[in-house]
Amino acid sequence: MRVTTTTRIACPPEQLFDTLADLRNEPQWNSRVSTAELRNTELRNTELRSTESIGQGSRFAIVNGGTPYDVTITTYDRASRLVLEASGKPDLTIAYTFTPTGDGTQLESDFDFRPRGALKLVFALLGPVIRRDVGKQFASLKALCERST
Repeated sequence: MRVTTTTRIACPPEQLFDTLADLRNEPQWNSRVSTAELRNTELRNTELRSTESIGQGSRFAIVNGGTPYDVTITTYDRASRLVLEASGKPDLTIAYTFTPTGDGTQLESDFDFRPRGALKLVFALLGPVIRRDVGKQFASLKALCERST
């Protein structure tokens, strides 16, 4: 199941990118995420841009809606493109594209949920609820980032 959204946020692409790339920020704007921890970093072909060493290969452990996920940054093109691969129930790929605008950033988000077994049926039924929840979470992200600018 795919969910795509486009959100305009009045903050620079670099700030928005850094907020999303460091998943430890997620509990601040995503009410479904209760914990997010950096597990380790194996940077490959990435210039370090912070003391936290977040980049391609960074791994996080998060709990979303009570479900644990192992998340790895697979694409890290600062302020342009960020792709996350999450292993859990279900597996999930999240791809973010950042486009500068006159007043900030247009964020395009593509969520590719890959449920297996009985979860396929559950996700088919809950599609509208999931889409609504994603929109709600991105409204919170927008508010967080715009307060920080």
